[in-house]
Amino acid sequence: MNKQDLYKGIKAAIFDLDGTLVDSMGIWGDIDIAFFHKHNMEVPKDYFVNIGHMSFMEMAKYTSEKFHFKETPEEIAAYWVKESEDGYANKVPAKPYAKELLEELKRKEFKISLATSNRKELYEPCLKHLNMYQYFDYFLNVNDLKSSKGEPKIYLNLALLMNSKPKETFVFEDIVTACKTAHNAGFRTIGVYDPKSEKDALTIKANTDYYLKSFKEILD
Repeated sequence: MNKQDLYKGIKAAIFDLDGTLVDSMGIWGDIDIAFFHKHNMEVPKDYFVNIGHMSFMEMAKYTSEKFHFKETPEEIAAYWVKESEDGYANKVPAKPYAKELLEELKRKEFKISLATSNRKELYEPCLKHLNMYQYFDYFLNVNDLKSSKGEPKIYLNLALLMNSKPKETFVFEDIVTACKTAHNAGFRTIGVYDPKSEKDALTIKANTDYYLKSFKEILD
């Protein structure tokens, strides 16, 4: 799809948070390195790929069971939240031109929603710190829906809240699984470049309507 046609028929937008609106890879990378080092292990090379589409508790369950850690999934999740709170509230940067795109969509009277696997305790202070919270009409977490981004439940629920059909709704995502899910459900899906998913760029391009290196590309 060319850029000129991208906005045709669209009235709402759904954004992922981590890797899409904000550059949080460094925060989570440091947390995972520290956690695995506590167990005298290096972070496995395929770890981020394997957990990328999961909900927060699915990640914790996978981590606990896959590596036979003594911590329960609940204890691992609590450790992650505690270690990441300061980073999200004060340090995680927005992706370039993310705020400008949100401003533009609001000027176009779009409804805007957040679809995340992250906790409210993290995404709310993060978006407020970055002065982006006020642009959002709705927030949903896959954990609250007992779902993941391997199925379209979160996107369909947000479209319903925004009174928008999938074909009238942007979905911005940075990982393969989420892009495939949204695209197959009929959403106008936009892949967003992030270093952690760079190796999947060709697959993401094949499962989206448009692929962005920067949000600046689709600003008027």
